[in-house]
Amino acid sequence: MAPPEALDPDRLRTRLHARLPSDDTEGPAWAATALVVGAGPHGPGVCFIHRAERAGDRWSGHMALPGGRRDPEDPDLATTARREAHEEVGLDLPAPVGRLDDVGGPGRRRQVASFVFWLDRQPALAPDPGEVQDALWIPLGHLLDPRAAVRHHWSGLVGFPGIRHGEKVIWGLTHRILSSFADALDLRLPEPG
Repeated sequence: MAPPEALDPDRLRTRLHARLPSDDTEGPAWAATALVVGAGPHGPGVCFIHRAERAGDRWSGHMALPGGRRDPEDPDLATTARREAHEEVGLDLPAPVGRLDDVGGPGRRRQVASFVFWLDRQPALAPDPGEVQDALWIPLGHLLDPRAAVRHHWSGLVGFPGIRHGEKVIWGLTHRILSSFADALDLRLPEPG
């Protein structure tokens, strides 16, 4: 596979095409995320959100991909991902270039579908303050840099693999989705030392 800075929509489509189901209106997935890759001056970057601090939300303040639960009005999970990206950060996304393997959500009883989108640029992000305290583009090269790999300790549990970006750490479900993305491209997220 070409280095991350050489990614383009055709390469993404080629690598991920077989993962797009013909019909995703049924099945165990109850939520969807948008892994948005945008071309940038220093190579591709991925859109992340820093979730708003909210009482009763166990993932309050965590790093994530735009996404959320499927609404009954959503005809399919790709629509859910696109709707959530628009609501959370103001992105109007085209059709996805691929779909990653579904991953287990909270309690692992349910699945989260992850769709990959390509943008020819990294547009300004407009976070919805009710849901998102910050939104940013993180270069793919940074996500793959071994110096960014850390162990994240949460609620006194054993450390989880994570990626540090400044004061923020990407870990848990979002890290698993990124790992699936990297694997699909024959890349590897670094393991913390």
